[in-house]
Formats: sequence, structure tokens, C-alpha cells
Amino acid sequence: MSEEKGGNNIIIIVLAIFISVLLASGASYFIFTKFAVGANNNRAQVDSTSKELGTTTPIGQFLVNLADGRRFIKVNIVLEVSNDKVVTELTERQPQVRDAIITILRAKDNNQINSNEGVRKLRTEIMNKINQNLIKGKVTNVFFTDFVVQ
Repeated sequence: MSEEKGGNNIIIIVLAIFISVLLASGASYFIFTKFAVGANNNRAQVDSTSKELGTTTPIGQFLVNLADGRRFIKVNIVLEVSNDKVVTELTERQPQVRDAIITILRAKDNNQINSNEGVRKLRTEIMNKINQNLIKGKVTNVFFTDFVVQ
């Protein structure tokens, strides 16, 4: 009879381990499908709402003293434009465009461009200033491919 109790204990232990593994597998499957599918749905929503990159044109690098006189900014700017005709117009107006950007940058101090909000405002200001001079289309976005303040 003691052998039967020992055998029963082993069977109970094996059964408990089997049930535990089964429950853990089920919980893992549930969590994976619930959160992984949700992440894929969110990614699909982001992909469907993101817009394509339009025509871009590099404007070049700028190294300018900031308004406080102790620091300088070095940026490389690429513009996204509404159509190919704007690229030609920007090339023709390059001195005017570069002067506008330099004027904007020189008027800034470190505190004005030292945050994400400040950089966002700088993008908008550059885009609006350039668009004032364009006839064949407009600048739709400003990208900083380098941005260093020292």
C-alpha cells in the first residue's frame, strides 16, 4: 500500500507540473496575441496615415553666430517642396534663400533653439520666410540633417 501512495504522489506531482505548464502556455499565448496584434494594428494605422516624402532639395550648410554672441549654430538644411518647379526656383533664388535663413538663425539665441519646441518653431519660421518669395510652389517641410549648437 505504501508503494501505491508513492506512485500516486508522483502522478499528482507530474499532473500538477503538466497543468502548470499548460496554464503558463495559455497565459503566454493570450498576452502575446493581445499585445502583439494590438501593436501591429497601431503600426498599420501609423503607416496608413503617414504621407510620402515629396521632392527634396538640399540648401546647404550654415555656420552662423547666434544672437547672444558667445555661441554658434551649424546646420545642414534640406527642403521638401510641393513640385519640381520649386527646385528650379530655389536654385535661381539661392542667394535670397540663404540670406533669409542666415538672418533667421542670427536672430536666435541658445534658449530659443535649445528645445524640440524651439526647433519646431525654427522650421516653421524658415519655411514661411522662404515661401514669401516663391511663385511656382511652396516649401512644405524643412529638414535639419545636421544641427549643432556650441
